[in-house]
Amino acid sequence: MKISFILLLLIILLMACTQKVDSEIESQSAKNVSNKEDANMEVTEKEAIQQVVEKAYIRGIHGNQDEKAVKGGFHKDFNMLVLQNNTIEKVTVDEWLDRVEKMKADNPQLWEAETTYNFEFIDFTSYAAVAKLDVYKGKTHFSTDYMLLYRFEDGWKIVSKIFAIPH
Repeated sequence: MKISFILLLLIILLMACTQKVDSEIESQSAKNVSNKEDANMEVTEKEAIQQVVEKAYIRGIHGNQDEKAVKGGFHKDFNMLVLQNNTIEKVTVDEWLDRVEKMKADNPQLWEAETTYNFEFIDFTSYAAVAKLDVYKGKTHFSTDYMLLYRFEDGWKIVSKIFAIPH
């Protein structure tokens, strides 16, 4: 009787351990699926952010100053923050487009050169993102830009920008 009781306890203990291992395997499997979904979402979100920056900023501002493309990717309350003489000047999209026209007139050769760019990184958390990219006009390193974005109901929009001009 004692041996049967001990055997029964061992069987119950073994079954409990097996259930715990099965549960941990299921949990880990669910985490792996969740991590893959999170990774896929991250790629999708980063691609969406990159596409907005490329269309509205690279092609819209640096390319052909396509106001429709620019306004489609920049939020209506966008401000570029420009550091000058230790003060910050806020520049709207419309004011920026006017500045680009003046820069093109002042240095047409630079603005006729091919614009290329390199994303250094894109990072986001939930509905907020930052993209860092280097922009070149021909062989000239034009600027390093930090674009700030929010995700709205209709997608990612650029809400602000700061930049540095290489010396």
